[in-house]
Amino acid sequence: MTKKKKRSLMTKSRFKSLDSASLDSAKSTSLDSSPVRVKMLADVQNLVSQERNREYGEPGENLGRTAAIMAAYLGDRPGGDFRADDVAAFGIILKLGRLAQNPHKLDSWRDVAGYASIGYEIIEKQQPKKRGRPPKK
Repeated sequence: MTKKKKRSLMTKSRFKSLDSASLDSAKSTSLDSSPVRVKMLADVQNLVSQERNREYGEPGENLGRTAAIMAAYLGDRPGGDFRADDVAAFGIILKLGRLAQNPHKLDSWRDVAGYASIGYEIIEKQQPKKRGRPPKK
């Protein structure tokens, strides 16, 4: 008998000895020991299919509204002309699109303030240092 056939017979006999209770137990054990990435994806599935829709409406509508705000922000600037402060502004714009749907979401207001503080810091660091004035505390 070839090695392949022996291995196949050994595998078949091993699975024949498992009854349905053993299979159910093996399934639940494998689910409990799922890699972290699988559990994370299950959480994300819940977020994008239920929770976010309740909070911000349908994704296509929300993202369409956000795209319109981004287009207004960019004006006539070419798409490849982005700076770090633009990315902070885009974060604010994303949150504004969400706030338009749900202005009662306090976390979105905090996120706007966070993105604004980041954008402010980026721009402030680019400003020339003024002589004769003590640095602001």
